[in-house]
Amino acid sequence: MVAAQALTLRFGLGSEVSLQEVGDQDAASLLVEDVDGYPLVYLTVLGPEAKGGFWEAARAAVGAGEGHYLVTTGASTLYSPTLFADTGTDTLEHLLVAADALGGPDAVARVVGFADPGRYYLVDREGRFFDGYTGEAVSAEKLAELSESFHGTVERLAEDEDYRAEMAHVWACLLGEAGEEECQAEDASAEALEAREAEAELLSQLGYDPVSVQGMEVRPLEAGMGLADMTGADGELDFGKAERVIAQGGAGNYANHEEVSPQWRKRYCVGWFCYGEYWVLEARDKDTNKVRKDVEWHTVGHNWQSRGYYGYRWKDYYSPGHSTAGYRNDQFPRRFNDSDYGNFTYRGAFPTNSGTVYGGLPTGCGPAAFIRLATWFQFERHQYTGRGNVNWYGGSVPSLPGGSTPNNNYYYLKYKNSWLGGRMLSFHKQAYGGKYIYIPDLISKMGTGEANGEGLTWPRGFYNGANAWLNARGSSLDLAGAWYIGAVWHNSRWTMYSLAMNSIGVRNEPGIALYATDTGFNEHHYTPTLEARLYNWRVTAEVLVRIPWGETGGPHDGKFKNITSYLEAGGYYALQ
Repeated sequence: MVAAQALTLRFGLGSEVSLQEVGDQDAASLLVEDVDGYPLVYLTVLGPEAKGGFWEAARAAVGAGEGHYLVTTGASTLYSPTLFADTGTDTLEHLLVAADALGGPDAVARVVGFADPGRYYLVDREGRFFDGYTGEAVSAEKLAELSESFHGTVERLAEDEDYRAEMAHVWACLLGEAGEEECQAEDASAEALEAREAEAELLSQLGYDPVSVQGMEVRPLEAGMGLADMTGADGELDFGKAERVIAQGGAGNYANHEEVSPQWRKRYCVGWFCYGEYWVLEARDKDTNKVRKDVEWHTVGHNWQSRGYYGYRWKDYYSPGHSTAGYRNDQFPRRFNDSDYGNFTYRGAFPTNSGTVYGGLPTGCGPAAFIRLATWFQFERHQYTGRGNVNWYGGSVPSLPGGSTPNNNYYYLKYKNSWLGGRMLSFHKQAYGGKYIYIPDLISKMGTGEANGEGLTWPRGFYNGANAWLNARGSSLDLAGAWYIGAVWHNSRWTMYSLAMNSIGVRNEPGIALYATDTGFNEHHYTPTLEARLYNWRVTAEVLVRIPWGETGGPHDGKFKNITSYLEAGGYYALQ
């Protein structure tokens, strides 16, 4: 438990908690079991009022409303140290509402998790399962599906000797069970070296000598500065001792947002916190030095699958001169208006030469995420980086509603995305069943299909389709990416680490994250992201990205999610 609380504190240092505030913190942890009753993860709430048991601390945190956060850490060496984080109280609020609906925390026999570290289930005294986010009862069929998926994950982890060795090494160093020389050893893989190069470039841009800073990392761990030295008599983290460790060791502070604009990069090397590296990465506006996430992704991407919000919706637009049926095969690309409330769906827009119209095909989150990224490069890049915006289609951009200042209108980027997306989704003529149909171009390039009424784009198709579109534009930019579904390779984690470091950290530009939204094989989602937390554990790497608010209307919105965990799908893409 003390390791979970120390990891939670480490996550917040430099962002949620300042060095001066460490001694004022408190923490409470809850062990989440897997469906078979084995330790899975710890939920740790941290903040000034987080005293007493977990439920008591959660209620106090929600009552305070700010200054608290929740981190999910592995509860055994089979799982990654840091899996999920909510820098607010949204997750705690939902858990409390669900528990109170059962009669209060005393009615909760245990809390269970499966393959998704951001989703928790409450089990009452009668053994019934309830979703900790929605409060809804879980059917026997759904429970069987969750269990089957989780058992498959556990079997896969148990069979992967390299992964088990990596996690055993990381945890041994974190718990003080391994020697210093062993813990400071570097991973010599090509991917790890590439990640180091990205770090060195970032450090040099911030005015630091990478060699001297790296030398600071490996200084000997002084007596009284280990994890055991910060453990209280109750077996939990003693924040007073932790504060003294930090004061005794001093903090290695690469840069902060007041000294270096627009970047905010901190990495603390203090006693126990010296093992590995921890980076806070946030793409920031070069003038305001803020992450304009409320304008960038929240307001324009709000709940992409809900008809109740404005988002990215296009409907085929037919200009005068089209045939009576509304179609002419020789007139494309077509333009689209933001008026189809069947979000991302082209209904009745696929005519054949014979005039037959096929049903609608959902665009889905993959093409939509790439449209959002392309829009950022066309309209926002200069504001963040000082580098020129990219006019993908050439010529002048039409006068769009919302004005020219992003902060003065709620719908500013919505109109930009609608205009650019309409062009990127222009119809593409394609043979189908001996006839011809017309499919939006980007969907065709990505090979997007339909699954349960939604667009499904596989990671390789997303990568190939985006680069095909870039090549068609004659762009000097390429999309780089690393991804997995079901099992992450060692080199994939390092590549995701390096890409996130380079795109957000070095270039101050967003990337696109792939993450699982549920346990289903096809249930993954693509989203742009402006913020990341990176861990370099020497032998392995981990990447947590912030999912935008309102992205899917689910429990991950606004939270940091580990996209390099073995528990589910993950990936990271960036233009470079």
